[in-house]
Amino acid sequence: MKDRKIRLLLVEDDKVDQMAFERFVRSKELPYDYTIAGSVAKADKIIKSISFDVIIVDYMLGDGTSFELFDLFKELPVIVTTGTGNEEVAVEAMKLGACDYLIKDPEDNYLKTLPSTVELALKRKQTEKELQNYHDRLESMVKERTAQLEAEIVERKQAEDALKLERNNLRNIFEAIEDGIYIVNQQHDIQYVNPVLVKDFGYYEGRKCYEYFHDRDEVCPWCKYQDVFAGKNVRRECYSFKNERTYDMIGTPTTLPDGSIGKLEIFRDITEQKKLEAQFRQAQKMEAIGTLAGGVAHDFNNILTIIIGNAQLALMDVIKNESLRKEIEEIKTAGDRAASLTRQLLAFSRKQIIQPKVLDLNELLTDIEKMLGRLIGEDIELLSVPEPALWQLEADPGQIEQVIMNLTINAKDAMPMGGKLTIETDNMDLDESYFCEHSIEKHPGSYVVMAVSDTGSGMDKETLKHIFEPFFTTKKVGKGTGLGLSTVYGIVKQNNGFIWVYSEPGQGTTFKVYLPRIKAVLRRRQKNKPLWTILAVLRPF
Repeated sequence: MKDRKIRLLLVEDDKVDQMAFERFVRSKELPYDYTIAGSVAKADKIIKSISFDVIIVDYMLGDGTSFELFDLFKELPVIVTTGTGNEEVAVEAMKLGACDYLIKDPEDNYLKTLPSTVELALKRKQTEKELQNYHDRLESMVKERTAQLEAEIVERKQAEDALKLERNNLRNIFEAIEDGIYIVNQQHDIQYVNPVLVKDFGYYEGRKCYEYFHDRDEVCPWCKYQDVFAGKNVRRECYSFKNERTYDMIGTPTTLPDGSIGKLEIFRDITEQKKLEAQFRQAQKMEAIGTLAGGVAHDFNNILTIIIGNAQLALMDVIKNESLRKEIEEIKTAGDRAASLTRQLLAFSRKQIIQPKVLDLNELLTDIEKMLGRLIGEDIELLSVPEPALWQLEADPGQIEQVIMNLTINAKDAMPMGGKLTIETDNMDLDESYFCEHSIEKHPGSYVVMAVSDTGSGMDKETLKHIFEPFFTTKKVGKGTGLGLSTVYGIVKQNNGFIWVYSEPGQGTTFKVYLPRIKAVLRRRQKNKPLWTILAVLRPF
């Protein structure tokens, strides 16, 4: 396959999706030789005259569904795309023989995973073919040796030795495969477990499968073992509470040494894949909320401009009537607070007008260190640990100050009885393995890192899932808007960075903000305006 291009057939009747596919292939210079069919009938004709390596077919076509084409694709890896359907449709396609599926999104982000999906489909189909070839060859040899044993009793020992050798070969194949494999009989007694599963679940001799994998005392209610023992192949997704991992599992019937039918099941760890899918869905949700918040904030800000402007004009005219002046001042104060809220909404939605500058984060922290000390009070110790040779970054100084202030306020609120607040800076070159370890989006490169750590009350796992959602707060009603951390998230993303948090109840919290390094020479940064003017716009999370 390395010596020639991969031959793809795209069965897609939507012209926009066809064009998006072609643009993506050309822009990435992918080694694909592709053909596009706009209907089931056209795909039928093309397949009869041209051979392909991979088929990519849309679930809903103008003259039918992709399910009608599976008989034509029996020997080929099939990837199903669905935009009008859902994951249940995709899973149904997988049961019918599809190797994988892609769920379309309005921004065509699903195309980014196309190359890896195609490569995985080819590898999976090749592996299945090799396993089937080994299985067929072994079965043929067993039949041949059995016939010889019936005719020549004297050669029984030789046949047994040959069968033993083939079984060892098959065991070696199972042990070399990166996926987990196990075999059980109809009483759920484990007959074999390959090293991958032994590493995850331990010793297996004399144990039941439901006990071994799930610490249960009885058969798992979700297990479809009866279908497998009846001769069917079964595919399902399973979560193991024992090691907190998610697996894609394929069960198939197999003949045991005693001649009975057993179950061979293949485990594929898809935990990281599920995390990335959840992260992608969360990003889509946050983007939608941000768009809504930005639109509302713009309209609301226009109204507030009128209210605050007229209040200021009225104050200029009111001199003697102190009662009326106080009421107008209350109107202006309320308008200013509402305007501050709209600025937070705009920062969260990434629609705030910014003025990026080349910054030295250490200098910025030095400028506002006294203010941070006054903000957190005497009961909290403030410790700064700067990196002496810190790289430069490009961002709006006011936005970065807002990030620092919001994180500081949250730390203060987490330490009502006092504690220690530490702000550290560092340089980091991150590769893909770092992003996988922390289950965040992959953007390898050089980053300026700011870590804000407190010794406060900490947060549990359920709270951590929601901390960056707008209007989510753990404070009492009237004590916070729930926009503090969502604003931080919006500012960081607007500056092409990312944020990571670690916390445990009673163990404090650490926020790490990663902002891209720039290589431009830094000129002496001009002093920023005092930050007391932005204190009013910050609302603690």
